[in-house]
Amino acid sequence: SSGINAEYGGTHVWVGSVAGITMFRTLKRRTFGTVQSKLFPKYAALNTACSFFAVATFLHLRKLSPLDSLSVLGGTMEGGALVSCLLANVLNSVYFIPATTKLMFSIHKREIELGLEDRVGGTSELKADPKATEEDRKMLMKFGIHHGVAMLLSLASVAGCGVYLYHVAKNVSI
Repeated sequence: SSGINAEYGGTHVWVGSVAGITMFRTLKRRTFGTVQSKLFPKYAALNTACSFFAVATFLHLRKLSPLDSLSVLGGTMEGGALVSCLLANVLNSVYFIPATTKLMFSIHKREIELGLEDRVGGTSELKADPKATEEDRKMLMKFGIHHGVAMLLSLASVAGCGVYLYHVAKNVSI
C-alpha cells in the first residue's frame, strides 16, 4: 500500500504544483479550463482507485476480519490517514470536480455572451464587468467555493498520504 500511496501522492503533487501552475501561466483561461475538465476526472478517478486499493491492501496485509477492519481503520493513525484520503478523493470524484467544472463552463458561456476577453492566467473578467448581473456574481462565488473545497480535499488527501507514508517509514529497519 505504500507504493500505491506514493503513486497518488506524486500525482497530487504533479497535477497541483507542476502541471497545473504551468498550464495556468501559459494557456488562456478558457483553454486551461477545457484541458482541466478533461484531466481532472481522470486525476480524481486514479486517486480514488489508488486510495481504495491502499485501504484494501492495508487491511489485507493485516489479515483482518470485516469487523476488526473497522476498529483498526478508525483506531490507528495509519488507518485513519488512509480513510481520510479515500473519503477526500471520493468527494472530489463524485461531487466537487464535476460541479466545479459545470460552473466553470457556465462562467465561460457568460463571458462569451458579454464579449469578454480570454487572457492567460488571472480570474474571470466577469467579476469586474459592469454588465455582470447579481446572478453572475453568485455563480462566480459558488465556483470559488467549490474550487476551494476541491483544492482543500486534495490537500487533505496529500496530508493523509504523507501521514501514512511517515508511519510506514518509521517502522522500516535498515
